[in-house]
Amino acid sequence: MKKLILLFVLVPLLLSYSQQNFVGKIENVTSINGVYSTYYITIPEINNGENKMIYNSGNNSPVFLSGSNVRWFSTDPAAIGNDVAFSGNGLYGVVGWGLNNERVALHNNTNSTPIWQYITSTSAFRNYVAVSDTAGVIAVGSYQNIYLFDKDSSQPFFNFDLTTTADTGVAEVLDITSDGNYVVASASRNDSSWVYCFNRNSTVSVWRTKIRGKVYGVRISGNDSLVIINGYYGYKVVNVYTGDIRAEGAIDNGNQYPLGISGNGNVIATGNYRGYLKVYQWNGSQYVQQWQFQEPPGTYYNWIVTIDISDDGEYIAAGTLNFLSSSSYDGKLHYFKRSVGSTPVWSYTGVGDEISFVKISKNGKTLVASSYGPLDESKDDILIFRADPGNGVPIFSVNSPGSLFMCDVSHDGTSAIFGGKAVHARIMGSGGRLYNIYVDTTSLVGIKQITSEIPDDYKLEQNYPNPFNPATKINFSIPQPDFVTLKVYNSAGKEIETLLNKKLEAGNYEMNFNADNLPSGVYFYRLSANNFTETKKMVVLK
Repeated sequence: MKKLILLFVLVPLLLSYSQQNFVGKIENVTSINGVYSTYYITIPEINNGENKMIYNSGNNSPVFLSGSNVRWFSTDPAAIGNDVAFSGNGLYGVVGWGLNNERVALHNNTNSTPIWQYITSTSAFRNYVAVSDTAGVIAVGSYQNIYLFDKDSSQPFFNFDLTTTADTGVAEVLDITSDGNYVVASASRNDSSWVYCFNRNSTVSVWRTKIRGKVYGVRISGNDSLVIINGYYGYKVVNVYTGDIRAEGAIDNGNQYPLGISGNGNVIATGNYRGYLKVYQWNGSQYVQQWQFQEPPGTYYNWIVTIDISDDGEYIAAGTLNFLSSSSYDGKLHYFKRSVGSTPVWSYTGVGDEISFVKISKNGKTLVASSYGPLDESKDDILIFRADPGNGVPIFSVNSPGSLFMCDVSHDGTSAIFGGKAVHARIMGSGGRLYNIYVDTTSLVGIKQITSEIPDDYKLEQNYPNPFNPATKINFSIPQPDFVTLKVYNSAGKEIETLLNKKLEAGNYEMNFNADNLPSGVYFYRLSANNFTETKKMVVLK
């Protein structure tokens, strides 16, 4: 009955929300010959006070040089892959299929055939998933059940039935500790919701806490000590093992997405529907705001949609939804260094619609981002970047038919999973797609072709700036398609990094080199192609 009720109430709800100046996302669902279809409606807030933004729809036109590749992908004719998770060891991916053909599936990296599948209730509009580091425990929030599985069996060994509680609610967002011993899971309602913590060995909760409205985010810190829980109006930071509330705060102007928390929980970040990203640091007794950034508004306020913080708390990724009008969109991905402040280290722009999810690998090497992409499918919606901090040029991307809703990445950054819908998020339809991707972290370098004009000869330019700290640009030209290598050597002539080892088309290229991990000193970079070799000197000055 749940989906039939949604069919009849969503339109009046939309009118009601509009009348009450609701700002946020609504999912519209309808049934056609017994198959459910869905699309997203986003309601922005008119900006009557702040300076209008000048919108930049440009992009970085990347050329992909790594050995990254799509290991496999799978499709479903009716279900949507709303929710995905990768085990920390990079060996297992989990997908929660929803809308139609509701189920949870466990995969490895070999092929798209599931290791096992578990069919959930047809009332499970979404199946929310989380997985421990080894996939020894897989957590699922499915309609009115919170399940735990292990990778060797399709039958749950744990089932908490929400109908046995006074408030019931719907099992939605959840997370699990790295060892799989504790799960923090939501029982979500529109008025107020409970969040429970369970030990894997008992359906009697270790603790529970209440949050106003629906729960939109549950994220456990990398060391498993703290969890940040958020709804539309506010958040709590809670001790995973005791339930003690470390801090709680308001989210002004609303939020429907998970918040960010660092590996030790000492850095958190919030986003809202007026485009503010706020970063806080624990001082021993409270979280103190360090700085804030606003995605500049236009006629409407733009949104900070998705946030992640690196395990060491030093880098923050934030994806946006930008309103070109009330019904046309774009998106950006900003990457910040916390200790530097609110000016992004780099930004990737002109995505075409909402950046729906971001995740930084635990080792800090890889950043993955999923996007709705533009309606005309003209731009890539699977994006993978170098994250230490990189240069904002994707090292790998895929243009998927439809829209991607969620992504995850293994701890070492070499395995990524993406799930989504087979048609665009803003078009009524169904069907889903799931991608398993290998990320080559040995060559996390981005390069862009700066002109299409064919040069007359091979040429290696002097890097700029020089001296530099920590990043510099290296430009070069090749007059014909050729296999090109670009290597960096120390003053003793020892090779320390291969920036490029790839066949390129004729053209003029620009590459960023980041020397974050190198000490001050004199270095040399050498370009080799065909019978051409040239070496130049550069200086790292810290």
